[in-house]
Amino acid sequence: MELLDGSIIELTAAVRSGRVHAREVVEAAVRRIEERDAGLNAVVAVDSGPALRRLAAAGGRPVGPLAGLPYLVKDLHAEVAGFPLTRGSRLAVGLAPAGTSTLLRRLEQAGALIIGRTNSPEFGLNITTEPVLHGPTRNPWRPDRSAGGSSGGAAVAVAAGMVPAAHASDSGGSIRIPSAWCGVIGFKPTRGRNPAGPYRVDDWSGLSHEHAITRTVADSALLLAVSSGLAAGEPYPVDGVQWTGSTDPGRALRVGLLTEAPDGTPVHPAYRAAAESVAAELAAAGHRVVPVGPVEPAGRLGPVLGAVIAGHLATAVDDICAATGRYAGPDTLEPAVLDLVEQGRRADARTQVRATMALRRLAGELAAVLDGVDLLLSPTTARAAPPLGQLHTDRPAGELFREIFAISPFVGMFNVTGGPAISLPWGRDDAGMPIGVQLGARPGDDRTVLAVAAALEATRPDLVRPGPGPAGTGHGDPA
Repeated sequence: MELLDGSIIELTAAVRSGRVHAREVVEAAVRRIEERDAGLNAVVAVDSGPALRRLAAAGGRPVGPLAGLPYLVKDLHAEVAGFPLTRGSRLAVGLAPAGTSTLLRRLEQAGALIIGRTNSPEFGLNITTEPVLHGPTRNPWRPDRSAGGSSGGAAVAVAAGMVPAAHASDSGGSIRIPSAWCGVIGFKPTRGRNPAGPYRVDDWSGLSHEHAITRTVADSALLLAVSSGLAAGEPYPVDGVQWTGSTDPGRALRVGLLTEAPDGTPVHPAYRAAAESVAAELAAAGHRVVPVGPVEPAGRLGPVLGAVIAGHLATAVDDICAATGRYAGPDTLEPAVLDLVEQGRRADARTQVRATMALRRLAGELAAVLDGVDLLLSPTTARAAPPLGQLHTDRPAGELFREIFAISPFVGMFNVTGGPAISLPWGRDDAGMPIGVQLGARPGDDRTVLAVAAALEATRPDLVRPGPGPAGTGHGDPA
């Protein structure tokens, strides 16, 4: 079905007009997954039954801005009634969902039809999707390369044309990194813009944000308009976003161009050139581009994030052990994950408080960098997706995190500040792999990020396209 190759806006318009039935779209999406996922391993569970029953209850004609959209949900955080959540871990297999999260309930009420779950690394603790439980997700452009993580399954499902969009989450670049490496669009909204509850409360001390991976900026904005907004009990309450689709930010912007990693790690020339190309486009549009030197505080993210995450992870693992009767050990957890769990178990309340305070101080230092610019432009990652197996978890967590931050030194700062950031596909490297560029802003300035990203997208009509076919065989040419 060609509609699966296009945008959410095109597909849902066809469903609402009656030109195509929502059941046909769901069935076509399931067939696409069966046909295209065999060599990619992006989807770990498929079940169209709940969606079709919801559809039948609505008389077969869903209404709302997402009417008939087949949707996949990441196998990490978001609870969905009827869809078990393993978090990519042998420890959590068989756990029943508590219910449906506020975010996903809003999407369903707007007409989205959830049909399965996408692959994630164990507990989301990697920027590649290669859990022992489900096996590696392969990049559709080159199947020997990583698809990114932790929303790697979501990015591949969208890039390979299985669905027009997929749910994703981002605690340190987990929406933007796989989007960059798979040639699709990944937007992380302002902290609290999308509700996380009611089953998650303050996971990872505000580092973790949920949204989606899409093919167009307008689709990302449409999903955000539906899902965002205040909800009872949220620790970081922020109003929703209604974006008109305007590509005019309303004023000439001061754009900081960042192409140097804080620790001096080399940035691949093609990735630097992509960001410089975007800078030239923005300058031509009347914005002022200024160079920004290495953001030194970003070089201290790894240890701080590790200390914060350890306590949260240990708590989550202990809760799962209590629910399943399983033991957290080498037979149920990957070594780097188990290492972090043990660190969290050894920490006391004061350790966790100090870690959170260090995180907040770091947020202040990073915010000071952003005070001088309206947007910060950089490559999304410093280099291309590594070969599968390189970012393995058979080692201490600190060693893994050091390698992760060397590959992706630009994304985590926006999880710490809570500001919005988007990865936009912008060309390919000399190996034919997609390159992503990132635009980020101060907390609350989601509309500016969306407007400028949409303006850039409009200059590159080749960015809006179906992705490659199974195992990189290709049914569309990347930008």
